[in-house]
Amino acid sequence: MKTAEERAQSIEPVMVAIENGQLGEASAICADIVAREPDNADAVHLLGVIGFQGGADSAQALDLIERAITLDPTWGQFHNSRGALLYALGRNGDAEVSFRRATMLRPEDSMAWNNLGNALLRLDRVEEAEGAFRQALARPPVQVAAINNLGMALKRRGQFDKALICFNEAIRHDPAFVDAHFNAGEILYQLDHMPEAENCFREALRLDPKCAPAYASLAQALHDQQQPDGAMDVIRAGLAELPEDEDLNFALRLQLSSMVPAWHIPMINDEERNEAYDSALQRAVRPGDLVFEIGTGSGIVSMMAARAGAGQVVTCEVLPTIADAARDIIAANGYADRITVITKKSTQLRLGEDLPEKADLFVSELINVGMLAPNMLSIIRHARENLVKPEGRIIPEASTVYGVLLECDHLARINPVGEIAGFDMSVMDRFRSPGYAVIDFASDPHRRLSDRFAALDFDFRVDMKEMDSHRLVVPVTEAGLCHGVAFWFDLHMFEDVVYRSDSHNRTNHWKQAAHFFKEPIAVSPGDRLTIAAGYDNTRIFFNLVA
Repeated sequence: MKTAEERAQSIEPVMVAIENGQLGEASAICADIVAREPDNADAVHLLGVIGFQGGADSAQALDLIERAITLDPTWGQFHNSRGALLYALGRNGDAEVSFRRATMLRPEDSMAWNNLGNALLRLDRVEEAEGAFRQALARPPVQVAAINNLGMALKRRGQFDKALICFNEAIRHDPAFVDAHFNAGEILYQLDHMPEAENCFREALRLDPKCAPAYASLAQALHDQQQPDGAMDVIRAGLAELPEDEDLNFALRLQLSSMVPAWHIPMINDEERNEAYDSALQRAVRPGDLVFEIGTGSGIVSMMAARAGAGQVVTCEVLPTIADAARDIIAANGYADRITVITKKSTQLRLGEDLPEKADLFVSELINVGMLAPNMLSIIRHARENLVKPEGRIIPEASTVYGVLLECDHLARINPVGEIAGFDMSVMDRFRSPGYAVIDFASDPHRRLSDRFAALDFDFRVDMKEMDSHRLVVPVTEAGLCHGVAFWFDLHMFEDVVYRSDSHNRTNHWKQAAHFFKEPIAVSPGDRLTIAAGYDNTRIFFNLVA
């Protein structure tokens, strides 16, 4: 068997071809070397790597790389390549094993440490990922990607200021690093530094006009700066570049559907909601507590907290007109000396300025009809880690989402909007709120085609994945045309207090939600439908699996 130096010499023509962008020639040279020298581990390894990069069968590429490892199990680069291929295939646990082996064999390999951090980040082991990225940065040469990735880990931990330092440092090393500009913009947006965030998103798009997330984020930054026309222009520019992008189409519909929040009045008249918050606060508040609330709205929950014995309540509301109304309501009810309304995002609050110290009790009102409001989990995580005492209490504590297979003809006709009264009305579909529709079990004609099933569980007291999904097999109990899944939630408020959104009470403002499949499916008793139930940072979804 050749020495490592002799193998390196034999593949030198391959490396030259790769540097010149001639992957086809590089692959041919590799194949020729392997035919003559089947034990040349470097050539076998490169043949697998080049094949995968060129779109060859992933199993075949993996087989070649593993064959190279068998020939020389001590060469760290082979393990790193195996990990990279597994990572690309979404096999994150297996990728972690390979990257760890690479770092053990070559502790000085900063790329392997960076790759290990990426795998750990995907596995939601954020603190371990942070450690791996720091290991990468402790070894030359500087991995600019590792600086950016360290920022991502710090962001996941709610350490926005430190994350921003990382993204800016990555930009200093590589001013053309698109992801770093975008990530810096995301942090600045969370901190409510809108003009600076806008500049970062614009620079990302200047560098890469096909950076879809930057269009959506720039549009949101403009929207938040009261520039709805500018936001629409940005989204349309993005769709001109990427007309099939789902997130941009979702952003367009979200922007079109954004109106004055008319739900505030029915919300304050929701008797069961009010009773649930009041009962939970009566149990959770201790005399003299500092209570922190996200989502002031009318101020009713803040006043409940004060009435329950809180010494001070600090509540934040991003909409100035709603915040002003809450201040008037609070003053009219005699609580102005104990409740402070701050017109900021929770991520913008500073201890010692807006909040005197970390809170004893944290209350949030971020729920919508589909339970999960946009960015809700990350907002709660940031507040819990930065603004609430480690032993602090939280309302609501958790949520369980339930679903049922649904037949609902009259709602299915407008989800999406199509032909109505013999006319093509599909243009109106652009104004329909995206994601899911509201259904009222108490009044909307519908049929349940299955028994109730538990779909998703959320625990707001601990860190959860930012997005997740799993498959459910749902037995059909009734024959019909299944249009989708109707779903609702139980909010576990505090101790034994539970709010149930499947209530038929007329004052239930949340009602229930319905996620419609792209196409309905005829079902009969005994059928079993496989559903992908999941969530991202925007919404809950139920997709029919073929």
